[in-house]
Order: sequence, then structure tokens, then C-alpha cells
Amino acid sequence: MLVLLVGLSFGQTFVIPIHGEIDPALAIFVKQSLAQAERAGASGVVLVVDTPGGRVDAAIKISDAIISSPLPTLAVVRNAFSAGALISLSAQQIAMLPGSEIGAALPINVLPGAKPTAADRKVISALAGKFRAVAEAHGRPGETAAAMVDPEIDIKGLTRPGEPLTLSAKQAVKLKIADFQAANLQEALQQAGYNANTKQLKPGSRVQLARFLTSIYVAPILLAIGILGLLIEIFTPGFGVFGAVGVASLALYFLGGYLAGLSGTLELLLFFAGILLILTEVFIIPGLGIAGAGGILAILASIYFTFGARSLEVGSYTILLVAAGLLVFFRFFPYSRAGRILSLNSVIAEHAPPTQTLAPLVGVIGTALTDLRPAGIARLGERRVDVVTDGEYILKGETVRVIQVEGVRVVVHREA
Repeated sequence: MLVLLVGLSFGQTFVIPIHGEIDPALAIFVKQSLAQAERAGASGVVLVVDTPGGRVDAAIKISDAIISSPLPTLAVVRNAFSAGALISLSAQQIAMLPGSEIGAALPINVLPGAKPTAADRKVISALAGKFRAVAEAHGRPGETAAAMVDPEIDIKGLTRPGEPLTLSAKQAVKLKIADFQAANLQEALQQAGYNANTKQLKPGSRVQLARFLTSIYVAPILLAIGILGLLIEIFTPGFGVFGAVGVASLALYFLGGYLAGLSGTLELLLFFAGILLILTEVFIIPGLGIAGAGGILAILASIYFTFGARSLEVGSYTILLVAAGLLVFFRFFPYSRAGRILSLNSVIAEHAPPTQTLAPLVGVIGTALTDLRPAGIARLGERRVDVVTDGEYILKGETVRVIQVEGVRVVVHREA
């Protein structure tokens, strides 16, 4: 023990913050910080933990990095829930700050509009085993650590039926999950025998950007805007603002995945192959067939490989956002001022015949000369007329009837 204290008196103590959601970008930051501390000859590493939890896979990577580090490690806990508990247990020593808690690590499934549910028993059992193994590696009670994950493990006088174990600072020390309580970081350093000369590390701009772009709140929005922009671009002529916004949003989505180490060549190829297959289904072989189904599967696969266990959550939010966006667009945008400016109607107005020559077309039956999605061209008698449907998709060659003329806007629907 004397040798350890003498060793810790030399070299700076590196302080690594474990704040906010546990995600892959944070895992990269912690691994790089531990390597930096080792290269700099640090006397020890302190992990200041204040997190509600996050991704299990990222927490396991952080845990493995801490355990494999040759440097002395100390976790100073403010709040260590869920994945944060595993990270704290991975340190050689644990200090609990006033009002701190550790535990509540039951893995859950979260879907939009649904009540969170506990994960499958196999998942719970595997994670409980990991907690047990990490705790025992540092001489802590494995069963108590496992009870933080598995609500079926009974710790007499502490656990409640159906609830994972959560410990206060005092309880954690009493049960030997933590080593001691401390009023603040400096006191924790003193009690653990660490050098008070500290070097505070902070995530760089790259890590911060990656954490923002891949968060569960931002990633589905970027993905939804990207898909929505491309879909709307398909239904409007030319390549304009919607396509540009869609491409930019997807670029940010995959940039975040790349910076966080989540997205690579495979994920990019799967996603854009999926987009191409869906476009093939729309333009070349209409109808939901092999190409369309394959495109949807490819996109879902790219999301799964990027987000792993959280892919279902990300995918669900994305689908809801895309559906809502399409509904709003086709319901309101064509009639808005911006819609009239960007729509085909503006182009038609410059070259269209006077309104009075279009009014007699109401009731006329003709043929779609192009796909109407919803704008296109139809032959009405001897005339080629720019027309728009009332939201339905009409294929080239189908029979249409004019149901309304508003200025230069000729509305048709499919003739039964």
C-alpha cells in the first residue's frame, strides 16, 4: 500500500468526465483519454461519473478499457445509473459524493408511444453476468452488483419485487460496492491517495459533434428529414430545395455515425442501395415488389448496423416522423405560398393559355402522357395540358377526368 501511495504522489492525476448519455462517441473519448494518460505518465485516472445511463455496448467498451488500463483508477460518483453503474464498478476504487446513487441498470426497450418494457431474460441474464464479473474483479460482491440489473435477484432488506437494486452513497459503502464517501473531488483524491495536481480532460469538438448527431433525439430527425426530402423530391419536378435538404440531412446523419465509429462503408452502401432500389420500384417497375421490399430491408439493415440494440427505437421514431411529414406535405404544402412558388404551377403560369381557355376542360376525359405524381402532363382532346392530381399517383397511359380548374391549375383524377 505504501508503494502505491508513493507512486501516486508523482505525475498528474488525469480527470475524465463521464457525463450525459453513454454513447459510442463517449466510449471513443474515454479510450483515447486513458491512452493519453498512460503516454503522459499519469499517476492515476479519476472518472467523474454523472449519467442516467445509455447504450450497453458503449458502456461495455468503456468498462473493458478501464479494466485493461495499467493505471490506478478511481470513480467519483454523483449519479451512476444503468450503464454508468457498470463503468463505476470497473474502476479500482469508488468514491460516493453526497446525495449520490448507483444502480438501476435493468435494460429496457423503448418504442414511440409505448410504455418502456424490460428486455428479454437472456439480455438481462447476460448483463447481470457482466456486472457480477466486473465487480468480482475488484473484490466487490458480485451478487449485489448483479441485482442492479436483475430484479429477480433478492438482496434481503434492500430490493423490492420487480425492481432492480439502487443504492445510496451510505448503502453502497456499507455493502462494499463503494470504498468510501467524500464531500467533493478533492477530498476523494485525498482519501484515495491520488495526486491533487489534476489535469482535466474534455471531449474535443469532434467527439461533441458525434455525440450530438448520434443522440437518440437527433439521429432519427436527421434520418427522417433525409428520407422525407428525397421522397418529396421524387414527387416534384427537377432537383430542388427538398432534395438538397434531404442530401444534407443524410450527410449529417452518416457523418455522426462515422465520427462515432458507428457507420462505415457497409452502412453507406446498404442505405444508398436501398434508396436506389426504391427509386427503381417507383420509376421502372411500379407496385410494391422485390425491388421495393429489398430497398426497405437494405435501409433497415443500415440502421441496425449503425445503432445495434437501439436500432428499433431509432427506426420507429424515423418511420413516425416520415409518415407525419408526408401527411403534412401533401395535405398543406401544395396550397401554401411557398408551395405555389416552388410547384409546377409557377412554371405553368408563365406559359399557360389564358384562364378562360382552360375552364371548359372541366369534365373532359383524357390520357396521362406521363406519370402524375402528382404533377405531370395529360392529353385532353387534342391538347397537351399540364395537370395535377388531388394527391393520388396515376401512371402513364391511364385514363383521367378533369374535376376542377383553378386559374391555370387543372386538377384530374383517375377515371374508373
